Amino acid sequence: MMSGLVVFAGCSVLYSGAPRFNRTRTVRKPAQQPQAVLAKHPLEEKKGKLPWPVSGVVVGQFGVQIEPKYGTKTKNSGIDISCKSNSAVRAVGKGRVSYADFFMGQGLMVIVEHGGGYHSIYSRLVELKVRSGDEIAAGDTVGLSGDVLHFELRIGGKAVDPLQWLEKK
Repeated sequence: MMSGLVVFAGCSVLYSGAPRFNRTRTVRKPAQQPQAVLAKHPLEEKKGKLPWPVSGVVVGQFGVQIEPKYGTKTKNSGIDISCKSNSAVRAVGKGRVSYADFFMGQGLMVIVEHGGGYHSIYSRLVELKVRSGDEIAAGDTVGLSGDVLHFELRIGGKAVDPLQWLEKK
């Protein structure tokens, strides 16, 4: 029985980028497509008019806060709303629940995906009323609050000031 090993030398010539047989390579440019008109996101159209997720008073503002006595800085990526315990927390827009569970440092939390990179986040809940994957409408109850609800809006993963989006009181 004979066994052998065949080694091909110079195979790289077969796969080189140089044209073979004096052919030149033509590169086609894609046809220019007209720019699509981007429609506004439904939440974008309601900026400044979104319903509040819960009735209450804002006790924690969006952004960097400086504690007056010690000068320490903390960053709040949303707002904190003081409210009556066990208040119904309602979705600010229609969407799909992408997360509904315990989240370390935030307690029970619900994240609603509104599409187009828009998300609303409701945390420090005492009870969940939705599950991941649920389709919900604006105004549907997502959970029950503790005495403070933490509420965030994110666009493309970046936190924005919810007070600019919620209806004025």
